[in-house]
Amino acid sequence: MEIAEKSKSRVDSAVDVLSGKLKDILAQKEKGVIQVDSDCIVVEAARKMRDNKVGALMVMENGELVGIFTERDLMSRVVAERLDPEKVKVSAAMTSSIATVPLETPIREAANLMSQNRIRHLPVLQDGNLCGVISAGDIFAWKLREQEFTLHQLEDYFFKT
Repeated sequence: MEIAEKSKSRVDSAVDVLSGKLKDILAQKEKGVIQVDSDCIVVEAARKMRDNKVGALMVMENGELVGIFTERDLMSRVVAERLDPEKVKVSAAMTSSIATVPLETPIREAANLMSQNRIRHLPVLQDGNLCGVISAGDIFAWKLREQEFTLHQLEDYFFKT
């Protein structure tokens, strides 16, 4: 009983940390989904990314996710091509072939998907609707939390008083 109380006060329960799902990460995020319409011009999208301190925007059309506009898209499809960001629409520069996952996806599975596909932002859908975005930073923070939990469990095991 005493050990359970000690562990509970430290980080979280083993179930919460070790078997987490994307819904657990999204529940802790303060910001909602930052999005733009597909007909938004690139300069406005870039300002929105800057103002919200995000590296990607979800691109919507008639309430449906149609793509993602990232810093990488801005650099490779607008700046490197010397296109005018005041004239180019996000729909012309966005990535339209994107991976999405359901809300109940295990965090480890999402991390593997992101790593294998070299993507930093993963839209999360529920019943076909966009309900959040997981970033590589979110995954990293969760993994740190997981390691901290394991470390505390080992400390409790070896050094319990």
